[in-house]
Amino acid sequence: YSFLGCNAQSQRPAQDDPCKIKSKVVGDVRYCDRYWECVNDQPELYDCPNGLVFAGKHRGVTEGCDYPWRSNYCEGKELANGPISTENCDWLYGIFGHETSCTRYWTCWNGTATEQLCIGGLLYNENAHSCDWPENVEGCQKHPLCNDDPNGNVPLGKSCNRYWQCQGGYPRLQRCPAMLVFDRNSLRCVVPPTEDCDIPTTPPPQEGDLQNENEQHQHPGKNPPGRRN
Repeated sequence: YSFLGCNAQSQRPAQDDPCKIKSKVVGDVRYCDRYWECVNDQPELYDCPNGLVFAGKHRGVTEGCDYPWRSNYCEGKELANGPISTENCDWLYGIFGHETSCTRYWTCWNGTATEQLCIGGLLYNENAHSCDWPENVEGCQKHPLCNDDPNGNVPLGKSCNRYWQCQGGYPRLQRCPAMLVFDRNSLRCVVPPTEDCDIPTTPPPQEGDLQNENEQHQHPGKNPPGRRN
């Protein structure tokens, strides 16, 4: 590498010398998954963890490296290293879609995959690398809760005031208006009492309770996996 002027063969700008800048760390001029660090007054070349690219000192998710889709880190550059795959991980580090489910995805850290769950009727968006509204996720199968009626209502366990509302084949959690209950026969909110529900006498559950029952409904008898922000 030339640390002065231009590389005559490729006309590529010269590599900055990390020992001549304040941060002592600088990205490689050609490869976005490599960087140079000044060690004992000498430039040393390092690779980002597999699947990550250089973002800058004290930036990214680890060692100054970040997920490549979070910014245009690789614009005008290329990758020096190919993927190292493990079970459910295309690269050692990253966030990847699930093989069989639209509501699940994998977070991979050093080759170890952790299954994550999108809640509240959301689906995993491969392009955004996050949970998203169903209308923003193309090519995903409809949710099994809505198999019978893609635009109907579905009871939520034994709840008297909450239910699933299917919209185009995807469920969204809804709550009946105050003092009404969900009727499992007519599949709508009605004035109580019904066959299953009496007149409400206690305040409705808080939002946190709603989320917990949402998770339990999707996975009865099983705690959902933890989520990483």
